[in-house]
Amino acid sequence: MTDKAENEPAPKKTGKKKLLIIAAVATVALLAGGGALAFVLLGKKPDAGAEARVEPRKMPVFVDLDTFTVNLKDKEGGDRFLQVKLVAEVKDSAGGEMVKTLMPAVRNEVLLLLGSKAAEDLSTREGKEALAKEIVAAANKPLENTAQAGAVDGVNFTHLIVQ
Repeated sequence: MTDKAENEPAPKKTGKKKLLIIAAVATVALLAGGGALAFVLLGKKPDAGAEARVEPRKMPVFVDLDTFTVNLKDKEGGDRFLQVKLVAEVKDSAGGEMVKTLMPAVRNEVLLLLGSKAAEDLSTREGKEALAKEIVAAANKPLENTAQAGAVDGVNFTHLIVQ
């Protein structure tokens, strides 16, 4: 019986060794790939020139222009009116002070503009956006020939009723 045991080949362990080697190589490759990906994603620094081109937004100064109530033009001869509360967006505090100083003239220009409008002009978003641009031009008119010419960048409607 011993002869039979000596003649039989030993059980093969090479299959398990190959499997362990393949698993080890796969693990190393996975870790190396993950490390390379992390390096690319986390180690990538933004272009220094791109940071220099992007400037932080300068915060505007808001100046309350108060409430305006005006009669609107009406083709049918009816009574239509507009009530709107506006806040001007000004470039800086010096421009804000100039708008406040010239407020009677600014309000006059805005009132004249608003009174020339018809209700149909203000019925759409596009009409309101066009009105806002016209109000900016009207508000800047009294600022012409001052150190703060063109100081009003925009206007915000905080209240708007058309009847």
